[in-house]
Amino acid sequence: MAKYNTKQLASGGLMAALVIIGTMIVQVPTPTKGYIHIGDSMVYLCGILLGPWAGGMAAAVGSGFADMFSGYGIYAPATFFIKGIDALAVGYCYKMIVFKDSTVIKKSIAFIVAFLIGGTIMVLGYLAYETFLYGFPIAVLGIVGNITQAVGGGVLALPLVLVLERVKI
Repeated sequence: MAKYNTKQLASGGLMAALVIIGTMIVQVPTPTKGYIHIGDSMVYLCGILLGPWAGGMAAAVGSGFADMFSGYGIYAPATFFIKGIDALAVGYCYKMIVFKDSTVIKKSIAFIVAFLIGGTIMVLGYLAYETFLYGFPIAVLGIVGNITQAVGGGVLALPLVLVLERVKI
């Protein structure tokens, strides 16, 4: 088990709170009894800024709590795992491509690759969970909303990643 210092724990808690806020601030209901939100931008930031493991945990906790606080408790267990793996994958992919001396172009390409992988994990994860809950025909209805959510999160997170890395956060 890795040991985390106070700064890392506080950063994880802050990022989990930002995931909750991003997820709850605007919620658009979907046909699968879920919702579209901008919290994925914070999920991606968790993986990149905190690293794959700590970022995955912060994203999982924040997203799970957001579902619970929003009245979507039926999604909370799946969200915990899906968003945690999403952030872990984004953080891992990004760190494998980007190094200290990487250019803005390389960082942008790395982010796009990473968020496409993470977004795919999210879309397929919810497709599987909603198939379990409601059956495949209903679950398919959620794909467009989940893709929209993943892409929207990526569009919001890319400039944030570039700015935060520039100021050495």
